[in-house]
Amino acid sequence: MEKKLLGDSDLSVTPICVGCWQFNDGEMSGDRTWNGQPYAMSKSIVDTALELGINFFDTAEAYLNSEGVVGRLFEGRRQGMVLASKFGYGANKKTGYTALDVEQALTASLERLRTDYLDLYQVHWPTVIDENLEEVVKELERQKSLGRIRYYGVSNFGKTDLEKFIAAGGKPITNQVLYNLLARGCEYEMLPYSVEKGISILAYSPLQQGLLSGKYLKSEDVPEGRRRNRLFSSSSTSLSRHGEEGCETELFTAIGELKTICDERNISMPSVSLSWLLKQKGLSSVIVGAASPEQITANTKFTDISAEMDSTLKDITEPIKVALGTNCDLWAEKSRHG
Repeated sequence: MEKKLLGDSDLSVTPICVGCWQFNDGEMSGDRTWNGQPYAMSKSIVDTALELGINFFDTAEAYLNSEGVVGRLFEGRRQGMVLASKFGYGANKKTGYTALDVEQALTASLERLRTDYLDLYQVHWPTVIDENLEEVVKELERQKSLGRIRYYGVSNFGKTDLEKFIAAGGKPITNQVLYNLLARGCEYEMLPYSVEKGISILAYSPLQQGLLSGKYLKSEDVPEGRRRNRLFSSSSTSLSRHGEEGCETELFTAIGELKTICDERNISMPSVSLSWLLKQKGLSSVIVGAASPEQITANTKFTDISAEMDSTLKDITEPIKVALGTNCDLWAEKSRHG
């Protein structure tokens, strides 16, 4: 796999990054998005990823048990890996992080990950540091000078958030955001601004939690925890908190059309969806989760996306983009992005 540099750094990463939120040591997440994944399965996934040449792995202090599992998995084979984590919404601290909180969160993450440095340390949401922006930026620079982090980035930052962060002296090399064929809100403002500033985009949920797998063709087939976002009516599940009507008609019309196109060409929907994302300007890597080693293998099979195909895919999903509007936050009615 051809690698790309993140921002203006020397971090060279594969187009596929393994998202480790499912590495929960067998416990189901409280929002019921993902089932419990045994440690042995997580190990098989990582072993397969390494065999495929993937060198990029992403976790966070907020991901249930994930950092501890990742630490066990990479002990003794950390060299050559690009390891990323995030602070915010941790067990002991949710938002309002101070410089001291960042230092303590990083120390705890490094201990769980069994390493003395992180390649990329990310602010999980802008709300995490709104109250103490300048001092947090200074602390990130200090931790970089100490060698405990090589670079830092942000996650879920909108255009205004990025402007404030940069004005405070921040030098993020990445912005990790929700981006896929069914969630294209970042295209309105954030993506063009990030490209202008040389900030690499890392796309999470590139298959929209399995909706772009072709497996789910109607709402009732989708697991409850994955129906709590703005694609679905807020009445679809008690776990929802956005209060909107959703756009299920547009959603499943688009999924059906995408599936038809893929079936006619004998290519998988995940392959088309991931390949389309990687073709978009500013994208450096897509962050994919996996329930099995076979899924990781399947997600490295890319297909050529012609200009015509790119246009067709955008046309099919444009009604969803319009319905969701400029709010890039798929879970809250009032966006947590600026």
